[in-house]
Amino acid sequence: MYRRMYKVCCVVLATAFFWGCLAPVAEAQSLFTARRTFGILFLGGSAFMAKRAIDYKRDANDIYEAYKAATDAREAERLFNRTSDRDTKSQMSIGFSAILLISGLRLLMHSGVDDKMPKIDRRIKIDLNSDIRKKSVGIVLKKKF
Repeated sequence: MYRRMYKVCCVVLATAFFWGCLAPVAEAQSLFTARRTFGILFLGGSAFMAKRAIDYKRDANDIYEAYKAATDAREAERLFNRTSDRDTKSQMSIGFSAILLISGLRLLMHSGVDDKMPKIDRRIKIDLNSDIRKKSVGIVLKKKF
């Protein structure tokens, strides 16, 4: 199962990478845009977290086998807690992996959508006023729309 999951992850990542790198023939665009770069980084992080999830699950199964063979109550409780910890880490890793996979694919699919959007002035002006006689400080936030 581990080998098959590893191969599937590699095929998905390779396909996503090559699909994201394809640019239309008529356009001369840069290969490295911010969205593509982060998309590829997210896909790599997803693969890493998927591998960690598999490792945690395998480790939890090994510890559980030792738990079933334990004769001492303290040792059994310690092993059970370790098994529970590894299972939790495995579930968290697979969830995080799924989130990174979806985010990375979304960034790669929409890598050229908003390249031609007009720039918007997003600055906020902050004015700081003070009056020594009143012992007060005033802050004014100004935003142009």
